[in-house]
Amino acid sequence: MTVLDEKRYRINQIDAELTKLFEERMKTVEEIAAWKMDNNMPVFDPSREENNIRRNTALLEDHHLAGYFELWYRFTMKISKDYQKDILSKHGKEGR
Repeated sequence: MTVLDEKRYRINQIDAELTKLFEERMKTVEEIAAWKMDNNMPVFDPSREENNIRRNTALLEDHHLAGYFELWYRFTMKISKDYQKDILSKHGKEGR
């Protein structure tokens, strides 16, 4: 196995872990959407989103990756918001 093959194998392992975490995250998003629906809360909470970005960016060991991490994390949150909106719309609720 070449060095490149080894690195690709490690990426595949990481991707498998990310896939499991994505699924776990989305199941939790479903629970959050249900709670928000029951409590007439909007999907989007700008201050919480910005706090999450700051808190999680601070966890990086390599702060040179902060800009890339922020892009990735914002897209992850967009997917979560879109999913919540889809869930709410299926129940006749508006996802703000």
